[in-house]
Amino acid sequence: MCVLQDKYSGRTIGHAREWNGLYYLEHPNLPPELHNINVFFSDSITTNREKVFLHHCRLGHPSFRVIKLLFPSLFNKLDVASLNCEVCELAKHKRVSFPVSNNMSTSPFYLVHTDVWGPSTVPNVSGARWFLTFIDDCTRVTWVFLLKQKAEVSHVFQRFFSMVKNQFGITIKRIRFDNTKDYFNNDLISFCQKEGIIHESSCVKTPQQNGIAERKNRHLLEQTRALLFQHRVPKRFWGEAILTACYLINRLPSTILASKSPMEVLSSFYPNVSTSNHLIPRIFGCVSFVHVHSGDRGKLDPRALKCVS
Repeated sequence: MCVLQDKYSGRTIGHAREWNGLYYLEHPNLPPELHNINVFFSDSITTNREKVFLHHCRLGHPSFRVIKLLFPSLFNKLDVASLNCEVCELAKHKRVSFPVSNNMSTSPFYLVHTDVWGPSTVPNVSGARWFLTFIDDCTRVTWVFLLKQKAEVSHVFQRFFSMVKNQFGITIKRIRFDNTKDYFNNDLISFCQKEGIIHESSCVKTPQQNGIAERKNRHLLEQTRALLFQHRVPKRFWGEAILTACYLINRLPSTILASKSPMEVLSSFYPNVSTSNHLIPRIFGCVSFVHVHSGDRGKLDPRALKCVS
């Protein structure tokens, strides 16, 4: 567009819009005495919106809310939400945040979350390099299985399914995992179809959709590191440490369970389930002495073996 202005008085006479290379007056009926006019194109008359974008570019593309703090007078009739910069979209684009979900199943084993962690750079003393977790959505009780090969996932899940069915008299209804090939094999898919289990998979490169299992892995690893560090236990015992961490976490109060432990919630559904093995708890990595039976020692041999428990 352009603006027509009186050359002597500076009074605005009218406006013209550009179309196909020509400027057409919006109000062509000008007074006959006005022959001397100046034409100013819109480049010289900058609107508030254009000024905002000018400052935005000069200052290195900060947020428009920052521009509003610096030049509040330019935003009298402008809404920050209506301003969009394509360069900022290309340079600063972020994924939409995932909402926090605290919804829980109303009955145990209706939904089970699972994930595989590994491989560990240091093999466990048993030769394991991965571990597989199963988390019940209702009670948040966790089961951990050490794996020597990732191909064992299908076999271990079938064992876990049989254990749940035999010990609790119920079958798993749904299983949720991330989008990895470990869970997309013929054995596991055929087993789920045979038992009527609905398997839910997260989208590619979206671990947030399997957030419960991911956070549980982080919790297990944090406690595992603490158990290893407190007595400088060698890394090759990480498998024993993670099994110990799982046992302890299942018996510690949880915020999501209203300060109840996962085993306490599970026992409310199954009163016959034992929540403890009745052994005196020991510090992981402490010195212990194991008795050597008479058949395994001579009369002058030590009667105990010094170990780390």
